[in-house]
Amino acid sequence: MSSRVHVLTPPLPLRAFGVAALLAVAGAALTVTSSAARLPTVLTVMGWILLAGAVALCVVAANSWRRMRVRVELSDDGYVIDGPDAHEQGRWADVTKVTQTPTTLVIHHGPEHRVRLVSRRGVTAELIHLTGDLARRLDANRGYSTQL
Repeated sequence: MSSRVHVLTPPLPLRAFGVAALLAVAGAALTVTSSAARLPTVLTVMGWILLAGAVALCVVAANSWRRMRVRVELSDDGYVIDGPDAHEQGRWADVTKVTQTPTTLVIHHGPEHRVRLVSRRGVTAELIHLTGDLARRLDANRGYSTQL
């Protein structure tokens, strides 16, 4: 088997995009209304500030969504997990147990060390593929075979 990379992505920050849309509508309405009705310039400036805030919120939300991805590389010898705040690696020979809930995969290395992979989006196709690939590689390392 060769090395394979799985990427677990977080859910889209829909609430942030919704707030940004509301800010953009309010900013555009305030800017257009204050310009058309010849209201004080302060209102036009406030409208532009709301629009700039909406754009900034979209950029921050998209950037944080992209950075929160977790990259899992499985090879014949072991695994490497790179996330936004952690880097884990291990060898299949050191794995004592693997447990799974619908959204969490835990790789046990003895009684104390555990590596947790959590899918914040719930059960996804990528999590299912990752679990199957991990089981196949662990079986191959242990000498198990699915052939009769």
